[in-house]
Amino acid sequence: MTHIAINPSDATVFAPTLPSGYDTHREPWDAPAPLTVSVLLHAPYYLDVNLEGQYRAASMPGGVGGSYPEPKGGPERGQVAKVSQYEFGLTNGLDRLLRTADRHGVPVAVALDAYGCREVPGLARRVARAAGEVVVRGEAATSVIDAQMSEAEERDYVERSVDAVRAATGVEATGWFGPERGCTDRTTQVLRESGITWFGDWSVDERPVVLDGPAAGLCAVPFSLDTEDSFQLYVRGGTFQDYEQLLNDTVDQLLADAAVVGPRFLGLSWAGWVLGQACYADVAERLLARLAAEPDVRVVLPSQVVPAA
Repeated sequence: MTHIAINPSDATVFAPTLPSGYDTHREPWDAPAPLTVSVLLHAPYYLDVNLEGQYRAASMPGGVGGSYPEPKGGPERGQVAKVSQYEFGLTNGLDRLLRTADRHGVPVAVALDAYGCREVPGLARRVARAAGEVVVRGEAATSVIDAQMSEAEERDYVERSVDAVRAATGVEATGWFGPERGCTDRTTQVLRESGITWFGDWSVDERPVVLDGPAAGLCAVPFSLDTEDSFQLYVRGGTFQDYEQLLNDTVDQLLADAAVVGPRFLGLSWAGWVLGQACYADVAERLLARLAAEPDVRVVLPSQVVPAA
């Protein structure tokens, strides 16, 4: 028998002990519309080379070749295509998506990381003015929470990230989306103790799920990986036509399901460096126009689906 090492010793394991003890049946979600949608725009800052003590994902989407392995600690020389692509997303790309959402009266949240707030002049102020909600996105796109961190290191990572985003924007951000959705078995507790009320890393359901145990009160607001622009267009190598069809099919299916199982939730996770590109702009334009016009759809900020404590 051939043994396949699913998690080799040098792999970065993001969720080694993802809790799976929830009941398979939950009480119906009490939402005022058949389908609730939240749009989260990402403004990740890409570190070409990590500093000592920072953990990097094994691969990152973008650049020439889509998604490919990265040397530990980062490449030996600059990846001009990938770095500039991400930086485009922090300016032109994010702005384009914000303008599109504003035209259709769609509220959006924006996820900022600590490096973006520090290194890109005006980004935090722009987001604080234009976004309906500010979300903390960790330290940087290429600095993730890793299972090798000690509890003290992880707690420091979260608190530094939260403090940096709050200080730069002047907004009391209470949402979290980890770079590459990275977490350990203690991340949810650390988030809760740092004043976070919801996080978007777990696609555990088609409705918000309130956690119990050490992270009691923290809400998992599901932003599906399969409807995420960077995953579909760069990791899976799909076309923008296929991606647009996938999004519309998802809305159709969730509306149909709502008539059977009750209200559904769809979290849309879009990056400035992906759907904010001019060549993909029509996808966001048409989908947001549809969502705004659908009588059975309400579009709200992620924090607005978190049950009151």
